[in-house]
Amino acid sequence: MNKKSIATFALGLACCGAAYSQATVPFSSPTWKDFGTTNITSVTGNFLPGWTSLTASPDLGNNLFFIPTTSLSGAANDAAIWMNAFDLSSPSGASNESVRLSLNGFSIGQVYQLDFHATLTQVTSAGWSGNNHSLDVAISGADIAAFNTSILSDPVDSDGMNVWDAQSIVFTAMSTSITFDFGGNPSVDPSGIATRYGFDGMDIRPVPTPGAAAIVPAVGLCALRRRR
Repeated sequence: MNKKSIATFALGLACCGAAYSQATVPFSSPTWKDFGTTNITSVTGNFLPGWTSLTASPDLGNNLFFIPTTSLSGAANDAAIWMNAFDLSSPSGASNESVRLSLNGFSIGQVYQLDFHATLTQVTSAGWSGNNHSLDVAISGADIAAFNTSILSDPVDSDGMNVWDAQSIVFTAMSTSITFDFGGNPSVDPSGIATRYGFDGMDIRPVPTPGAAAIVPAVGLCALRRRR
């Protein structure tokens, strides 16, 4: 192999490594918010900008296994993430699924809000037997280490109709980079039941502090006084 070939080969390896390890994206980027229009089963590794499968193989899609019948938006093939709950009684189980969202660009001390929608599916014949549980989120780099969604419910087994419940994680950035592990803190809800969760509609934004909001009218008042 000549020097030029070696250089090209080395550059190729570097690019491949960079592409695979590029799992953190700016929170302001739209690339991590939309799961696209696809159906992919057994997703592993860095499958989307900012997203990484932590354990087992979650799925990405709409109408996945024909349950539920619509995604959050209701649009054809609009994808969401689907994963089974982490069963603490069988930590090495193939059905234990969790995913990580890695974001950067935060300002330390600033309050932010991560919004998304979550749902739950009950299909006892598939082992997805929990119908009244919350989805846990482990957080690193913020002032809170864990979050629990509201109780998600699917009262009718195998009907394919689910309610997408709005969720909001409010946190203060303690680092410029923050990770959110969905299903990554099963001790929050140690049910040991193979509940199947879905989540979609991701977004994040800074939350104005009350002090900052008060600055605007104060500035206006000063300007009025100067004009007088």
